[in-house]
Amino acid sequence: MTVKEFLIDNYVFIYELIGLFIMIGIGVHISDRIKKLTMWVIVLIAVETVVFRIERWTHTFASLSLLRPMMTAANYSIYPVVLVLLMQITVPHTFSRKRLLLLLIPEFVCVPLFFTSQWTHLIFYFHDYNAYSSGVPGLQYLPYLLFGFYAVVMAVRNFKYFSKSTSSARSVMAYIIFFPLIGVILYKALETDRDYNALFTSSIVLYYMYVYIHMSKIDPLTSLLNRQSYYKAIQSNSRSVTGVVSVDMNDLKYLNDNLGHEAGDNALQSVSEIMLECSGQKGTPYRVGGDEFIILYTDASEAEIAQAVSDMREKMEGTEYMCAFGYSMRQPGETIADSIRLSDGRMYEDKARMKAGRAYK
Repeated sequence: MTVKEFLIDNYVFIYELIGLFIMIGIGVHISDRIKKLTMWVIVLIAVETVVFRIERWTHTFASLSLLRPMMTAANYSIYPVVLVLLMQITVPHTFSRKRLLLLLIPEFVCVPLFFTSQWTHLIFYFHDYNAYSSGVPGLQYLPYLLFGFYAVVMAVRNFKYFSKSTSSARSVMAYIIFFPLIGVILYKALETDRDYNALFTSSIVLYYMYVYIHMSKIDPLTSLLNRQSYYKAIQSNSRSVTGVVSVDMNDLKYLNDNLGHEAGDNALQSVSEIMLECSGQKGTPYRVGGDEFIILYTDASEAEIAQAVSDMREKMEGTEYMCAFGYSMRQPGETIADSIRLSDGRMYEDKARMKAGRAYK
């Protein structure tokens, strides 16, 4: 295959890769870590595409070239690494060094087997007349089992991370993550001679679009949903909200004026982390003002909400910060605005008791 033929056959793929480079360069919402990981994914996908085309080119040789088994082994080896990097992009929580090394053990074991298989005949080998043969029965499936293992780990990791997201967010991420994997399975099941990289590249492009849409809903300092998301939630989810918690942080102005805005930012982040940790599966916290927060609860009982507030109070006691809380349960015929007014009133009562030096209870 000539360079001209390669460029024509892969025009859309090349267009997407270049577009990704441009988006990474101009992105302000994407962290440097995600940018670096994505750059590595793009490089690996580009390398794999070249390897795939070279390997297909060696099919046309009248006799075996060592290039063919090396390119085949490289094909088998690159895809799992791409999946490992992708799962760290779609889920922002990093692996610890130890966990990452444990995750890569199957890849470390299989790569030498792939590259020596031409001589060991364990997985595959090629005859002198350039024909393919399977290796030891069962082991010929090792490359697909390796890919499948990392695909399953990626699916489980993403499912756990997005379990607390909205149903629409989970649906979007499922589409972005699983459809390329389904495409790979279909390609293999139908025995089509296709490269999978266009699927992975399209998946990354869609992911970046999703991130930019998602980040417009997030408060950049606290990582909580922002005021616009709050207004949208009370409009679109009004029927399912059963309870409201109002939270107000004490002494933020004092921290900003006397210790600097960095101290105030650290305080807001600490308080937000506690709310995220303690609000539970049914609660969604929003930052609606400088030091004001609202947690909307869906299909939650009063016992569950009261316990969440108690947990947040307890966690706050282990910090140097203080927050006032108030909650209300939505009664039949009440609007969300009614519930918010009641929870705000109780929160201000709690704030007054705290200023007077009385106990929470």
